[in-house]
This record gives sequence, structure tokens and C-alpha cells, in this order.
Amino acid sequence: MYIGLSVMVVGILLLFHMYRKAHTDVIDRQVLSSEFLPASFREINIFFLSDIHRRTLQEETLSKVTDSIDLVIIGGDLIEKGVRMENVKQNITKLKKWGAPVYFIWGNNDYEGDYHELDATLLSLGVHILGNTAANLESAEGEKISILGVDFYHHPEENLKYAYEDATGEFKVLVIHDPAMLQAFSSEQKNAVHLVLSGHTHGGQIRLFGWGPMPKGGLKKDRDTPVFVSEGYGTRLLPLRLGTQAECHVITIKSVK
Repeated sequence: MYIGLSVMVVGILLLFHMYRKAHTDVIDRQVLSSEFLPASFREINIFFLSDIHRRTLQEETLSKVTDSIDLVIIGGDLIEKGVRMENVKQNITKLKKWGAPVYFIWGNNDYEGDYHELDATLLSLGVHILGNTAANLESAEGEKISILGVDFYHHPEENLKYAYEDATGEFKVLVIHDPAMLQAFSSEQKNAVHLVLSGHTHGGQIRLFGWGPMPKGGLKKDRDTPVFVSEGYGTRLLPLRLGTQAECHVITIKSVK
């Protein structure tokens, strides 16, 4: 009897810990240097997050980001089935606190709801939707950086080709929802970008003794290309985490020219 009671108590405490982990935000900071970033930019600060799903962004978390943010990037899965557009509006409004442009790429779960309504809502809020396109940011000196977005579905290598057609910047950031999409890109396509941002995996979300169904997030490399994978802000299926964290990111890229 006592053993059974002890197991039940431990189980309840573990569930509470996992729920708390899923709702305790971590602000992850990354600093990268690149010879490809034009000297006139000196450095840029990107606020990046992915896989919000059902969560509402915590103002307390965002208030801790006191950096001068140059652009905000949402790496897909802003919603899932059942999420109201009011939740989207609240989250986007909070992300506009820095006065920086907001960019969005589609994730697989974004298509579960009314994606036409999501598209219209984001456009009404001034969000730049990168659907197999690129946006170019220009410095006062006329130098440019490009943010490329590739849709989750259908022939990512072809979609990247279309995005390249719009990308005129010397420094290119590629945003893809699922890092596995990189496998469809040629070496030439991957070498033509200088940073990849992605999410989707949640870092495995629940990891037991270091093992999870997906690799941990973080900064990795595909040959010479830095690839950053977020463990996501929200959760999928169960609002629980173990061995992973609910995270958003401030990514600083410095020019070494």
C-alpha cells in the first residue's frame, strides 16, 4: 500500500514538474560572427521563436528582452486546430513591442485551422508572410540582407529556388519550419545561405534519460552552414516537457568585416 501511494505521489510530482517546464520560458541567446554580413549593418538582433501552438506569449518574458531588436521571425506553427484568431492577434501585438518588422513562415500545424483566415489576419496586422519568397532589408549605405522563407509542403527544393529569385542581399537567412527539409536542398542551395533557422522538433519535447523521439535543439552545422533549431515555445498534444525547454531566442549576428 505504501509503495503504491509513494509511486502515485512521485507520478503526480513528475507531472507537475513537466507541466511547469512547459510553461516556464527560457530566453536563449546566441551570438554569431559572419564575414558575409555587410559592414554597414555592424550587427543585427533577431528575435526568433517557433511552435507557439496554443500558448499565449508571456509579457513578463518579452519585457526581459531589452535588446534593440531589428526583426522578429516566427518559424511556423503559430497555431494548431482549435486556436482562435484572437489568440493570434494578441501574440502578434506583443511581438510588435520593439517596433521591428515581423516575418512568418508556414508550419504544418498552421494548416490545421482556417489558414485563409490566418493569412488574412496576419496581413491585417502587418506581418510579412514569407511563402516561398524573400524580403530584403537595406542599410543607409545601400547594402542588403535577405530573409528567405520556404513553405513546409510540396517540393522544398523548388520553393527555395523561387525564394532565391527574390533574395538580393549579401547575407541570407533561410527560415524553414522543419530542419529535415534541408535534406532536399542541394549543396549549392545550402551554401548560398549563411544561417538557417528552424523549429518543428520541440527537441523531442519529452526526453527520458537523455533519449527523445527527436534530437535536441541548438546550434549545429550542415557542412559550413550554421543551422539553429529551436525547441519551441509551445507544446504539441500534451502540455508537458521533460529534458527540453519552452524557449524563445535573441540571435545576434556580428559583421567581422
